[in-house]
Amino acid sequence: MSTFLINISFIFALLFGSPNISSDLSAAIKTGNAQKISTYFGTSVDLSIPNNEGVYSKIQAKLILKTFFLKHKPSNFKVVHNGDSKNDSHYSIGNLNTHKGTFRVYILYQEQAGKTLILELKIESDE
Repeated sequence: MSTFLINISFIFALLFGSPNISSDLSAAIKTGNAQKISTYFGTSVDLSIPNNEGVYSKIQAKLILKTFFLKHKPSNFKVVHNGDSKNDSHYSIGNLNTHKGTFRVYILYQEQAGKTLILELKIESDE
């Protein structure tokens, strides 16, 4: 009986678990496409990357990301965990591999009218 309950719990977790970030957003991070990533920003975003942290306008955040990706050319990105947060928001945590090392990426987002809206983006050194 307990095996049955565990299997049912697992099925519900798969069916009703936290949403993943879109494959387009994941691909944009993997290729370092700051322009594409910025399309998921609202008018402002809480951005934290090495040597730069704050709440920035969409345009400022795009330029900061572009500079980061020019210095740290991405080679791969993989989401390792998804979850739910407060206020109907979700998060994804992933690893970004670059030619200068690996970074941990944290994305806090909401789904609004069928569109992903990034509220917070953190890129931290994994070393």
